[in-house]
Amino acid sequence: MTFLEVPFREKDQAKSLGARWDNISKKWYVPTELKDELNKFERWLPTSELGAQSNSNQVNLPDSQNDLPLAMDTQSQKGAPLSQVLKKVQMALRQKFPGGTWVIAEIANLNRNRGHIYLELSETNAQGQTLASCRAMIWQSQVERLLGRFSLETGSELAVGQKILLLAEINFHEQYGFSFVIQDIDPTFTLGELEAKLNSIRKQLIQEKLYELNKRYTLPNDFFRIAVIAPLAAAGLGDFRADADQLQQAGLCEFKYFYSAFQGDQVETEMLAALDAIESLHATNPFDALVILRGGGAKLDLNQLNLYPLAKRICEAKLPVLSGIGHERDNTILDEVAHTRYDTPSKVIADIRNRIFQQAHTARQNWLQIEQTSRLQVKQLHHQLDQLDHTIQNNSQACLFFWKDNLEPLKYQLQRQTRQKLNTTQETLEQLQNRILTAINQQIDRSKLHLEQNHQAILLEAKRSLDYQHSQIIQWIAFILSSGPKTQLNRGFVMAKNEQGMPIKTAKEAKRLGHLQLQFIDGSLEAEIPKKATIKPPENNLNEVDK
Repeated sequence: MTFLEVPFREKDQAKSLGARWDNISKKWYVPTELKDELNKFERWLPTSELGAQSNSNQVNLPDSQNDLPLAMDTQSQKGAPLSQVLKKVQMALRQKFPGGTWVIAEIANLNRNRGHIYLELSETNAQGQTLASCRAMIWQSQVERLLGRFSLETGSELAVGQKILLLAEINFHEQYGFSFVIQDIDPTFTLGELEAKLNSIRKQLIQEKLYELNKRYTLPNDFFRIAVIAPLAAAGLGDFRADADQLQQAGLCEFKYFYSAFQGDQVETEMLAALDAIESLHATNPFDALVILRGGGAKLDLNQLNLYPLAKRICEAKLPVLSGIGHERDNTILDEVAHTRYDTPSKVIADIRNRIFQQAHTARQNWLQIEQTSRLQVKQLHHQLDQLDHTIQNNSQACLFFWKDNLEPLKYQLQRQTRQKLNTTQETLEQLQNRILTAINQQIDRSKLHLEQNHQAILLEAKRSLDYQHSQIIQWIAFILSSGPKTQLNRGFVMAKNEQGMPIKTAKEAKRLGHLQLQFIDGSLEAEIPKKATIKPPENNLNEVDK
């Protein structure tokens, strides 16, 4: 880094050429990427820099006391001012570490001030002892770019305790000491192998629009039935059941437990089986929530829960999921996609218990408020009814007198108009009556004449019909008289009778009887019919005789 002596009036010109401002030293400098173009900044280079550039000499860190670039002038005085020594140290560092250097460190502290971010970086050994530490800063102009990329890649903000790989520009100031100016951060190092896997699952869930799916549910104000997934002998499950069993014994909430491994090869199989069982029961007797408990464990153990199939099932669950896996600082993908994440199982049951108690307390308060409000309203309504009754009585009498005074002239006017209307109507009715009577009389006369004519026609037609019927009856009597047995006998016909004297009508009947009487005009004969007699069909000439 090469500092420049830029007057204030020329700062815009230097900035346009690519110079940058250092907030600590309060000076303009040439960035590393332009170190081969110092000739553009020649007018602002310090005299020492010009000499160094012309001789093409670089300042190296001292390897021995004889090589110290800050050796004191023994002829002038013994010793040098601190500021001069530190400036030479600053110059040596800039020459030795031009540009940025990749550094691995852990964030021990982090603060924001006026848009800048100030960090304390440290390195510790396996025993937790601090091996090195220094200050670092991210200028406001770089904050959005670096932190935005870090957040996008890791899914979390820069925080204390994270181990990061950063590109730092070494900075030493004679007044503020040694520090790093962070130019870049490698998110992949921070993520590591486990974080990279977690981030891959997270990205896939986000792309499939499943990541926030379970958070669409609204937690009920009260719980009545809860499903719980936990390892069989988990310490956190015991903490959870200490309060859950009391709630269940009191009949306030039912807890249904499903057991699954949270470590080992059976995690995915057993947890998916538990989720299947819960989903089946939820379809017939719904749960209010699903709780996933673990309770402590090493950080590496969490990776066994970072499985895409488990995360997807939690996202697509038909009820809100509450996670209490038990890590305050470290999240699993199950924590992220769950509806609500709790640090410990105890906090899960505490929230459930508080919601139940709060709902009961709220219900009691509401009941007391309703009762008190109802009594107050009834009392107020009684008072209002008394006032309204008194007001109605007063208003009724006033209205009665008012309308009586106003209706009296209207009554007289109505009576007068009614009499006039009645007289006019009566005259009109009399005229209509006369017209109707005249029309009726005329119609009656016409009807009488028409009836008279019809009467004469009916009488004439009746006499003619009677004469015709009389003639017909005489003819019928003569025909009947001429059609009797005697007449037929006179005509030459014979009548066959049985022993009782009844006529025999068919040949079959005569053959069956065998004995019959034949009646002639002049007497009767007995006849016998042989059993072997044959019945002959009638001849056509018989029909002609009938005619």
